[in-house]
Amino acid sequence: MIRDEHLEHLLRTAPWMPRDLRAAHRYELADHVELGSGELLLVVTAAGGPAAGERVFVTARGNPSGAVTETGDGPHGLAAVRRVLAGARLRTTRGGHVDFRRAPSAPAGEVRWRPFDRGWSSNSLSLVEVGGSPYVHKTYRRPDETVHEPELLRLMSGTGHTPEWAGDYTYTDPVHGTRHPVGVLYRHAPGHGIDTPLRENLRSLWPRLTDGTAPEQLVRSHLLPLEPKLAAAGRFLRDFHQELAARLGTPATGYPVADALARSSARLAELARADAPLPEAARRAAFDALATELRLLGGEFHGRATAPGAGPCHGDLHLSHLLCSDAADGTWRMSVIDLSTPALSPEDPGYAAQSPLQDLVAVRRALEYFAADEAAFESSRRLGIDSTETMNGSLDGAPGLPPAGRAVLENVFRTADIWRERVLRLLLGPASDSPLRRLLYLRRLLHELGYNHDHARPYHAAIDLRHALALALPAPTTYART
Repeated sequence: MIRDEHLEHLLRTAPWMPRDLRAAHRYELADHVELGSGELLLVVTAAGGPAAGERVFVTARGNPSGAVTETGDGPHGLAAVRRVLAGARLRTTRGGHVDFRRAPSAPAGEVRWRPFDRGWSSNSLSLVEVGGSPYVHKTYRRPDETVHEPELLRLMSGTGHTPEWAGDYTYTDPVHGTRHPVGVLYRHAPGHGIDTPLRENLRSLWPRLTDGTAPEQLVRSHLLPLEPKLAAAGRFLRDFHQELAARLGTPATGYPVADALARSSARLAELARADAPLPEAARRAAFDALATELRLLGGEFHGRATAPGAGPCHGDLHLSHLLCSDAADGTWRMSVIDLSTPALSPEDPGYAAQSPLQDLVAVRRALEYFAADEAAFESSRRLGIDSTETMNGSLDGAPGLPPAGRAVLENVFRTADIWRERVLRLLLGPASDSPLRRLLYLRRLLHELGYNHDHARPYHAAIDLRHALALALPAPTTYART
């Protein structure tokens, strides 16, 4: 029997608990099942507070006293992995089910836990060894969120674009009959995010940048060793999207541009009214540029509800989700992880409201944050001032700095911009000003600007506004392959 006070302590002290769930007045055990070897899967409901009614999955070990200890990542959290590899159905105490699905090619052999530097994750990740081969066991914390990753890994199995799926398991709610992914097991993809070699390249460029250096020539020569790898990574990403569309199907209608324009207009108006601790003149100019771009896009799509370009995508692509590792021939072996595709079937109502161009826009935005952040810290180091000052100075020209300081700031940020644009061209191909790509870029920029505003992140909001200002420049800056 699990005692309420022990459950309360486990959840209040869990470092992964989201803020809204941590503020619950109390927690109630809604359902549970024993997975084996004393390991339990708990379904816990928040009662009271901002997330009342929300649920979480917790894997734990119980003892006769009613105490529970979380076992998501450790040598005692292997019961679920063994169930996946066997294939099984377990009945929960409230009459629900946990179904374990085993891949036809799932490995066999002894299951062992291995130490794993998983970094921070809202989900639970652990590294296990099955028959001598490494696998990742990933469990999802919140059953009420949409999770398609296990099914996507199953559908993409054998393509070489995603980690090899070994199995998964789902929880069936005894009251509503709804099915919720709990966990997935897939082969560990070696390597690191593509941000790692890019960061090494940019940081090793700074010592070569002096007052008399021509940034364009410096960037081109410095990126030369990465050119073939970045071009190959771009081809890999294009092939991934083609394979994803082949496995999932293509929408019957185009991307809903009229709805996207309406939502963008409402969000822009809301953000323009909000206060932010940023240089006011630059902020007004940035919002003017956003409004102008929105007006131009309205003209491009005038009278149209949809536009070609809809199709399945990763859904939340970050540079760290593009894994690369060095192959014997000097190229990169690549894999895409953490798939967040919003809808899986052309029959789903929201299937057309996604596009592979969203992933390319996400890569562009990630590189904008990355390069601007690196430039802010490098100029901060050179000038001996805080990086917040240099970031704001990149917005308003840094009127408080002496001319020599402004020259340093301008040179560093200009070099970072040239480096970023060169990386984008190598990775995503020639520049394009496709209206749909521009609309998707605007939507993502507004989404991230809204997030940074809502979470009091003025440093990151300054990066957003800096690139909003760039929309007013005459030359197109969107990079994408079709």
